[in-house]
Amino acid sequence: MALHGEEQRRLSEIERQLAAENPRLAQRLAELRPMRVSGILLSLLGILCSPVIGLFLLVAAAQSQAVILFVLGTVFTSAIPTALIWRAWLHRLP
Repeated sequence: MALHGEEQRRLSEIERQLAAENPRLAQRLAELRPMRVSGILLSLLGILCSPVIGLFLLVAAAQSQAVILFVLGTVFTSAIPTALIWRAWLHRLP
C-alpha cells in the first residue's frame, strides 16, 4: 500500500528524528526491515503455479472421485488466476 505525499513526508521526518536521537536503535530497526517481494512477482507466481496445482487436484479428484478435490481443483485452475489477473488489471487503471 503506497503512502500519500504528506504521509511519506511525515514518515521520513520521523525516521530522521529517530536517527538523530538514537542512531543505534535506528540502525537496528533498519536491519530488521523485511525484504519486500514485488507484488507483480507474487501475482505472476500465483498465475503460473495455481493452474498446475489445480490440475494435480483435478487428477486426484478423478482417481479418488472426491467432490471436494474436484471443487478445489476447479478453483485453483480457474478462479485464482482469474482473480489475480483482474486485480493486476484493476491496479493499472488510473
